Amino acid sequence: MNNENFHPVQNVPPLAHALHKWDEKEKILKYEYNGTDIITMQIPESEDTGFRHGSDGTMQSIAYVQQIYIMVEKPMWVKVRFCLSDETICMRAHRAGSEQAIAAQNGNLLIYGINGLYDAKQDLLIEINGSDWYWDSEKFEEEDGHRVAYMNLLLCEKPVFINLKMHYYKNHLGYKYYEPWKNKINKKAVAGWCSWEAFRRDINEEKIDGIAGFMAEHLKDYGMEYIQVDDGYQKMPLPYRAEGTMKEGWMTCEEEKFPKGHVGIVADIKKHGFVPAIWTNANITNPDFPEKHPEDVLFFEGKAMKGEWIDYLYTCTPENLKKQVTPVFEGFRDAGYKYVKIDAIRHLLFDGLHEAVRLGMMSNEEAEQKFRAYMEATKAGMSEDMYYLASWGEMHEVVGIADACRISMDANPTWAGIRMQLFEMARWFHTQRILFLNDPDHVCVRTKPEWAKSVLSLISLAGGLCMLSDTEDAYTEEKLEIIKKTLPPLTTCTAETGPLNMDFPAYTWTKLHGFAVQSHETPVEMEDVNLKDAYDMAGIYPTMEDDHPFSSLWSFHLNHADETWCVAGRFATVPLKESKINLEQIQLDPNASYHVFDFWKEKYLGIVTGELKVRELGLGECQILGLRKVKEIPQFIASTRHVSMDAVSVQKITWNENKLCINLNGVPKSKEKYYFAVPEGFSLKNTEVQGMCCEVTQKKNVLCAEAEFLDEKSQMILSF
Repeated sequence: MNNENFHPVQNVPPLAHALHKWDEKEKILKYEYNGTDIITMQIPESEDTGFRHGSDGTMQSIAYVQQIYIMVEKPMWVKVRFCLSDETICMRAHRAGSEQAIAAQNGNLLIYGINGLYDAKQDLLIEINGSDWYWDSEKFEEEDGHRVAYMNLLLCEKPVFINLKMHYYKNHLGYKYYEPWKNKINKKAVAGWCSWEAFRRDINEEKIDGIAGFMAEHLKDYGMEYIQVDDGYQKMPLPYRAEGTMKEGWMTCEEEKFPKGHVGIVADIKKHGFVPAIWTNANITNPDFPEKHPEDVLFFEGKAMKGEWIDYLYTCTPENLKKQVTPVFEGFRDAGYKYVKIDAIRHLLFDGLHEAVRLGMMSNEEAEQKFRAYMEATKAGMSEDMYYLASWGEMHEVVGIADACRISMDANPTWAGIRMQLFEMARWFHTQRILFLNDPDHVCVRTKPEWAKSVLSLISLAGGLCMLSDTEDAYTEEKLEIIKKTLPPLTTCTAETGPLNMDFPAYTWTKLHGFAVQSHETPVEMEDVNLKDAYDMAGIYPTMEDDHPFSSLWSFHLNHADETWCVAGRFATVPLKESKINLEQIQLDPNASYHVFDFWKEKYLGIVTGELKVRELGLGECQILGLRKVKEIPQFIASTRHVSMDAVSVQKITWNENKLCINLNGVPKSKEKYYFAVPEGFSLKNTEVQGMCCEVTQKKNVLCAEAEFLDEKSQMILSF
């Protein structure tokens, strides 16, 4: 069969190598995979082109790798065309190393120094190695449902090699349920308020209605969307009537706390303009339930099994799930909830079903299948527009089912809790918006202002799930300003991947606190920490002595409103000394010049080339730096509206006939500052505004426009 021009397309991307095609006359080399010429390069100057022909490039058959290599008789630059699906992103094929920033992206970007592409629709990773290279532009081109990237690549007599890793997350990283061609997660930004660490189980209608009203007044316009009621609404034990079903149990509220039941909860949240959200878990607590429903719980030697943190265990048979599990989530759906958080699932699996394996009641495979069936049964009761958070633990068994996964233990306002959030966001970042949205757990702003600033900045920039959890009195004017400047969180995706590095201690705050903070009655209060305890908490790990240890340096690359820029984040998970950052460490061109702006200090730091001097940071402090490539015309460089500087309020920027026009979306009655760099030879002649009042001042070559928004949509025109 002549298959030279036959390009079959499989719904499930094949575990098969890309086929080469060499046009001797035109000197064009192509590699075709799943119906598309994914790699194309013309090598016109070569008289003797060598390249790998076929399946001998398959290095192993389980984690499938095809290694293509190309070499020519003399050095030459060629342009390589990559054509992949419209869900392709730039991806570094390893996690951040020593003194290297954790790489993140938001928008259609080709990032300097990142030598890989990841097709998220086909789970295909491509990495280019062995020679000098650079991207031809800062963005992908969009062509007929594909994303196209051009790379300038130096070929020579030594082989350039390109690795193709098919089913990368599914097989190479072991997330076997990851099937993006089949299951899609909701990649939206999520922000709200959760009752747990504000009130624990001491909640009622009045408190939920009150906090919803408070949030509507102060934060709704800034991107807060959900109010989530946590543990404490349900009538205990579960189910309250042993002969009843679990749906009846979860849908029965404590009369004294919630006399209007779920109808009242949903109505009170919606009347303030928020989306109702609810907490549930995988627990059965009524001691008489096993006797009334022996077919629905696991027994061992005639006694109903109980697991640590999980109480009685579902049998997870199809009949059990249909009767006791799916109806619970149908109940939440019918009540009007659009967001469900399910808790204790790790305990169902690790402390329950795994215990059954240890006792010889089932195999490892059966335990995993039962757990997966349980999760599928919960999802079956939900509508497509409901958001689903799985808690807790980064669990591959929820991939393709849950939209978000909580990646840390219970958070709180102590340094131990804050550090855990900062560190675990770094540890698990390779999963962000690939497998699910990462949830670092609720944020308690009743902590130190600098600590709150750090964790909220990182969640916002990294695009994590952001749920506040404090009582009204914690939201002082200072804390509200910090929150406003970090809402909404971005839709950031990882720009690096690779297997999880386990050189670092996990969840280290338990070293000092154990599970004492798990009291169901009392929210955790703020605690200070001395440096010895902070260092003990951090443990010893390979990058500890670096100027920027792992978890402390991030680079967020953004493309918005036809602008491309970088936000570098420094987070002092341990104290950071004054030092220098080579621009290549944050994936920027060291030969280019950049304007630098310190967001929280609200200070322009000048123009840098090659390296960036950074200041000392005390424990828990952060520094957020915006870097924009220097232009020869007046340009926007930063704003005070959002920590991204500014992927939120700025909608469009145009320069035409010596006029800089900025279209903005603002919060009416709010005031924000917008900063502009003005090169030599330009001077401001006039300012025109619509939908705002504006006062403009200039200090040296930086212009500051302080805007008071009258309308949501506004415009500023600076004439030079």
